[in-house]
This record gives sequence, C-alpha cells and structure tokens, in this order.
Amino acid sequence: MSDRHFRTLERLIHQANQASSRKPDSVQLLAHMVRLITADGADPYLVLGVLVEGAAHTIAGYIPPERQVEATEELGQLLDERLKAHGLRPGRR
Repeated sequence: MSDRHFRTLERLIHQANQASSRKPDSVQLLAHMVRLITADGADPYLVLGVLVEGAAHTIAGYIPPERQVEATEELGQLLDERLKAHGLRPGRR
C-alpha cells in the first residue's frame, strides 16, 4: 500500500475517532433524559414504573442467567443506598 493510502486510512480513523468522541454516551444520555423528563413535569410515579420495567427488562434480557440473582440483589442494594444518600429511608414491612 502506498503512503497516500496510509494517509487516507489514518485520516478516516481520525475522523471516526472524532465522531465517536462527540457522540454522547448512551448511559449518560439516559440519565440526562430522566432528569429532563422529571423536571418537565412528567408523572413521577410513571417515570419510576418505566425505570423499574427497564431494570427488569435489562436483567432478564441482557444479564447472563447465572448472574441474574446476584444482579437482582445488587440492584436492590444499590437502590437502598441511593435512597439513603438522598435522605430517604425505605420502610421495611
């Protein structure tokens, strides 16, 4: 391959890297959208329901079966920790 082809390939790689660095991370985008949706006055109970359904869908569909129990337990612990961090103490029945 000539030096010209290498330069073209290097330029394409550079452009791809620039484009990917400008693309927002999808997880960050989701967190930002949740903040925007709630700030815009969406029903907070509906938002929570959608988030819970998303968590269940993600565990059931994308976590390997052998790790689903652990992931479910960790999700519960994470929720408990985050509620406490916001000054909320979930009630135990």
